[in-house]
Amino acid sequence: VNEVICHGIPDARSLKAGDVVSFDVSCFVGGVHGDNCATVIVGDTNDGESSDNTEDGPSDWRGVPQKNKFASDEERELFITGRRLVQAALESLNEGVAACRPGANLSDIGSSIHAVADAYGYDTVRKYRGHGISSDFHCAPFVKHYRNTDSLILEPGMIFTIEPMLTEGNSDCFEWNDAWTVATVDGGRAAQFEHTVLITENGVEILTLPERET
Repeated sequence: VNEVICHGIPDARSLKAGDVVSFDVSCFVGGVHGDNCATVIVGDTNDGESSDNTEDGPSDWRGVPQKNKFASDEERELFITGRRLVQAALESLNEGVAACRPGANLSDIGSSIHAVADAYGYDTVRKYRGHGISSDFHCAPFVKHYRNTDSLILEPGMIFTIEPMLTEGNSDCFEWNDAWTVATVDGGRAAQFEHTVLITENGVEILTLPERET
């Protein structure tokens, strides 16, 4: 939630309108693991509100109509900046996936993600990375979400996660006293999206799309 980048442990905290919340879900099916993540904004739904400007307001990445009436300028700013961060994280994942194909270099993924972060003026977390995934949850190859010089040619049959974490401010992070939850040092909000992908003979297949998108 908000400044928590990853590994947040659910607790008794009450969510508030405008909170940026990431849901990282993994499963073990048929002897193999899957891993994916998405980010939403609490309370960012239209709920039948009339638009300030047009009859058809904007929708989020799920197609859910977004809130278009706000109680104050401060609330508007909270939602608009949160949406921008979430959109940037989603675009960075999409660009990282688009860089995947046989013969491409693993480092192409990080370069593509970093370019999106730069375009939005955000930072990309360096400490935590994507990973190979199969009957083992974490294995090689490890995918950096920033520009790097790792050299590994992608080949058909490789399966790994791409899970960029973008931050509003600096990407420096630390663990809370629970030795698990990771948060930004400067308190800036973070957003994350993740897919598990398979390198195919002709390109890449996303293995963690919802059924309605497959």
